[in-house]
Amino acid sequence: MIMEGHALPEELVIAVGERVTFMNHDRTTYTIAGGRQPSTPGCPEIDVVGVLASGATRDTEPFTAAKTCEFRVSQNQSALLTGQIIIR
Repeated sequence: MIMEGHALPEELVIAVGERVTFMNHDRTTYTIAGGRQPSTPGCPEIDVVGVLASGATRDTEPFTAAKTCEFRVSQNQSALLTGQIIIR
Protein backbone atom coordinates (compact mmCIF):
# COMPACT_ATOMS: atom_id res chain seq x y z
CA MET A 1 0.00 0.00 0.00
CA ILE A 2 1.22 3.50 -0.75
CA MET A 3 0.04 6.08 1.76
CA GLU A 4 1.39 9.48 2.75
CA GLY A 5 4.53 8.96 0.67
CA HIS A 6 5.44 5.56 2.18
CA ALA A 7 5.31 2.00 0.87
CA LEU A 8 3.79 -0.15 3.60
CA PRO A 9 5.17 -2.66 4.28
CA GLU A 10 8.62 -2.11 2.78
CA GLU A 11 9.21 -5.87 2.90
CA LEU A 12 6.66 -8.60 2.29
CA VAL A 13 7.03 -12.39 2.43
CA ILE A 14 4.74 -14.50 0.24
CA ALA A 15 4.54 -18.08 -1.06
CA VAL A 16 5.42 -19.21 -4.58
CA GLY A 17 2.33 -18.87 -6.79
CA GLU A 18 0.89 -15.86 -4.95
CA ARG A 19 0.32 -12.34 -6.27
CA VAL A 20 0.77 -9.00 -4.50
CA THR A 21 -1.82 -6.24 -4.71
CA PHE A 22 -0.47 -2.69 -4.82
CA MET A 23 -2.92 -0.07 -3.49
CA ASN A 24 -2.49 3.67 -3.90
CA HIS A 25 -4.05 5.49 -0.95
CA ASP A 26 -2.15 8.67 -1.74
CA ARG A 27 -3.33 11.68 -3.77
CA THR A 28 -0.62 11.24 -6.40
CA THR A 29 -0.22 8.89 -9.37
CA TYR A 30 2.81 6.58 -9.15
CA THR A 31 4.56 4.06 -11.38
CA ILE A 32 5.42 0.67 -9.90
CA ALA A 33 8.28 -1.35 -11.42
CA GLY A 34 10.63 -4.21 -10.55
CA GLY A 35 14.23 -3.42 -9.59
CA ARG A 36 15.70 -0.70 -7.39
CA GLN A 37 16.83 1.37 -10.39
CA PRO A 38 15.71 1.59 -14.03
CA SER A 39 19.22 0.43 -14.99
CA THR A 40 18.74 -2.77 -12.96
CA PRO A 41 15.29 -4.02 -13.89
CA GLY A 42 14.07 -7.19 -12.32
CA CYS A 43 11.00 -9.20 -11.58
CA PRO A 44 8.72 -8.65 -14.55
CA GLU A 45 5.86 -9.92 -12.38
CA ILE A 46 5.89 -6.48 -10.74
CA ASP A 47 6.20 -4.50 -13.97
CA VAL A 48 2.61 -5.35 -14.96
CA VAL A 49 1.35 -3.05 -12.18
CA GLY A 50 2.66 0.00 -14.10
CA VAL A 51 0.89 3.32 -13.54
CA LEU A 52 -1.23 3.38 -10.39
CA ALA A 53 -3.58 6.35 -10.09
CA SER A 54 -4.80 7.71 -6.78
CA GLY A 55 -7.30 5.27 -5.27
CA ALA A 56 -6.40 2.46 -7.68
CA THR A 57 -5.33 -1.12 -6.95
CA ARG A 58 -3.58 -3.55 -9.25
CA ASP A 59 -2.14 -7.06 -8.87
CA THR A 60 1.24 -8.38 -9.92
CA GLU A 61 1.49 -11.53 -11.99
CA PRO A 62 1.89 -14.71 -9.90
CA PHE A 63 5.44 -15.23 -8.62
CA THR A 64 6.39 -18.68 -9.92
CA ALA A 65 9.78 -19.20 -8.24
CA ALA A 66 11.42 -18.62 -4.87
CA LYS A 67 13.47 -15.41 -5.05
CA THR A 68 13.68 -11.86 -3.73
CA CYS A 69 12.18 -9.13 -5.92
CA GLU A 70 13.03 -5.51 -5.33
CA PHE A 71 10.62 -2.84 -6.50
CA ARG A 72 10.50 0.92 -6.86
CA VAL A 73 7.69 3.43 -6.70
CA SER A 74 8.35 6.39 -8.99
CA GLN A 75 6.77 9.72 -9.77
CA ASN A 76 7.84 11.73 -12.82
CA GLN A 77 10.84 9.43 -13.46
CA SER A 78 12.19 9.81 -9.89
CA ALA A 79 12.27 6.74 -7.63
CA LEU A 80 10.66 7.82 -4.37
CA LEU A 81 10.17 4.56 -2.53
CA THR A 82 11.73 1.12 -2.67
CA GLY A 83 10.96 -2.22 -1.11
CA GLN A 84 11.17 -5.94 -1.62
CA ILE A 85 8.99 -8.99 -1.94
CA ILE A 86 10.49 -12.25 -0.69
CA ILE A 87 8.99 -15.30 -2.39
CA ARG A 88 9.48 -18.62 -0.55
